[in-house]
Amino acid sequence: MADTARQVLSILGSRAACLVLSVLTSAVIARSLEPEGRGIYYMAVTVATTATMLGHLSGEQAQSALWTDAGRREELAGNCVPLALVLGTLSGLAGTALVTVIGPETLDLPGGYLVMVSCLSVPLGIASNYASNIALLQGRVQVANWSMLTAAIGQCAAVAVLAAGERLNVVTGLLVWVATGAAPLVVFTAFGVTAGRRRDLELARTTVVTGARYHLGPASVFLLMNADIYLLSAFAGAREVGIYSLAVGLAGYSRLLADVVSQVMLKRQFTASDTESADVTVRITRYAVLLALASALVLTLSAPVLVSVVYGAAYADAVPLVMLLAPGVMALGATRLPSAYLLRLRRAKLVVVPSVIALVVNIVLNLLLIPVWGAVGCALASSLAYVLLAAFQTRLFTRVTGIRARNLLPVTADLLTLIATARRCVPGKHAAASLPPG
Repeated sequence: MADTARQVLSILGSRAACLVLSVLTSAVIARSLEPEGRGIYYMAVTVATTATMLGHLSGEQAQSALWTDAGRREELAGNCVPLALVLGTLSGLAGTALVTVIGPETLDLPGGYLVMVSCLSVPLGIASNYASNIALLQGRVQVANWSMLTAAIGQCAAVAVLAAGERLNVVTGLLVWVATGAAPLVVFTAFGVTAGRRRDLELARTTVVTGARYHLGPASVFLLMNADIYLLSAFAGAREVGIYSLAVGLAGYSRLLADVVSQVMLKRQFTASDTESADVTVRITRYAVLLALASALVLTLSAPVLVSVVYGAAYADAVPLVMLLAPGVMALGATRLPSAYLLRLRRAKLVVVPSVIALVVNIVLNLLLIPVWGAVGCALASSLAYVLLAAFQTRLFTRVTGIRARNLLPVTADLLTLIATARRCVPGKHAAASLPPG
């Protein structure tokens, strides 16, 4: 299993580089636009990402579910970009039209033109998501790494140049975000990830229908992670959104290690037998829990310094928000593999029901707490809802597999083995090691 460790280290290295670039990009935008301007920028981005998420019709989940049929894999790869561009164009137009109808001022946006600009990213975003999932299912982790890194380098460089010339504003920032969003698709195309010999219209229809069965679940998870932004904007305004969105971004960094492990194991989860997939899920989840916990602790301890030094005193209120969000984000990161296993079973209710319940709880809590505590109440409500979703997913996994929940929790031996594996993977000490069998 040496390849597994090499893949983990490879994707971790690229993710770490993307993390550094993301922090730099975010810091430049935050300092240039100030909290209110950042809030407007982030609100426009959130509208576009919402259109992307709702419009992709869970194509990635459909691809993963259909990937178990080896005879369909090439056509799934060939279909992904044309199908994504069609769905993305329709979704981008729908998102722009909806904001025009409800009024941009409702979202603290100075004009509908910002939504028009940001929604140009929707077709590209869906296509990149589809292609990235295909690359991971193919086991081509390195290509996925390069796609993320290329986009991160492009955005960071462009934002830095604009800021140096004092030309970075909400509009130019959005244009850079849209343009660099096309970079992953260029990389996937160059490496032939989507180069299926032929397109299959019937399989495209099957993909849409299959994805639609699951879509309420992933859509609810996305709204769970973003509905608080809309509610906070409605109750508190752009400045609070600017500060809270920074906290959300920083808290999201704590999922880095757990997400890396889950991405590397995706192929094994969807190509192995049910029994082997469940066994892999249990063994690797124990390490994911350790990694998620370590990341959350590091983030919580470093947040005061990170915010003040990198983003400035204007964002000091983001520190307690990061600390409130960290437990919920950690829980979601730790349960990535069990949630993926539930998708493998092709039983839509296992994916949909927990997500919808968590979303409803999140909205209710936000409506109750934001008017009282503002962004603090928003962070608390969201973190509680994230923990609830993680608990539901874990419970369903244990129920369908018959595996005890405590088997997903790490013990001292797991920690020692993880440390030993990391040491063996350090260049110059030992040959590359695999993730331990547990």
